[in-house]
Amino acid sequence: MAAPETMTEALALPERGLLAIVGAGGKTTAMYRLAAELTERGLRVACTTTTRIFPPEPRQARLILAENNEALLDECRDAAALGRPVCVAWAMENGKLMGLMPDFIHKLSDAEIFDWILVEADGARCLPLKAPAAHEPVVPGRSTHVLAVVGLTGVGAPLDERHVCRSACFAKLSGLACGAPVTPASVARVCAHPEGLFKGAPQGAAKLLWLNQADAPQALEHGRAILDLLHDAGALPRRAGIGSAGRTPCVLEVRT
Repeated sequence: MAAPETMTEALALPERGLLAIVGAGGKTTAMYRLAAELTERGLRVACTTTTRIFPPEPRQARLILAENNEALLDECRDAAALGRPVCVAWAMENGKLMGLMPDFIHKLSDAEIFDWILVEADGARCLPLKAPAAHEPVVPGRSTHVLAVVGLTGVGAPLDERHVCRSACFAKLSGLACGAPVTPASVARVCAHPEGLFKGAPQGAAKLLWLNQADAPQALEHGRAILDLLHDAGALPRRAGIGSAGRTPCVLEVRT
């Protein structure tokens, strides 16, 4: 069967929702890719974060800052009507956008200005892999979908803080010794663990998995191995894709 042409097809995203993106290895790229694809379908899309992210490039989204913005909702309505994604953040500090509180995101959702709100809900210091600490991720409680991103370039790298964000947490959840090469099995265990990648996902939210950076050497084989292990453990999310969010075509394989 041919792979879907778009990431939104691969993840089977419907016409409306609130998507929280967690994990590491391409969350921001995935968020703006999904925003562009959903906008091309004629949908109104807002991107935001509950952590800190770099501001979008002009081609990715129009930036709107919420701090002291009395006309915020009107500005969002005007921007959404132009058929471009919007990025809403609280303010800018030291070159990064300060995120919104989950309650603020819920109010934005209640305003029904946007069909989709995409929330980067986790930080990973630009590393390919991550396991969450006790206070992470910050997933809005009314999220309809939770997308976990895994950077496949981290498989085979040493389990340390240069390659894995919260490496001690990753070691605890996966059973892999610190310093040992990261294996597909260790990634699968972190995906499937209750305190792992989908920690904090609201009950009833659709769990989705995107194995990113699949254009790297051996990455596709590593991705297939991770999904096989999750399948055998009965822990495969509702939809799981292997691909490269920053490339076209971006989807290589999908499992359901």
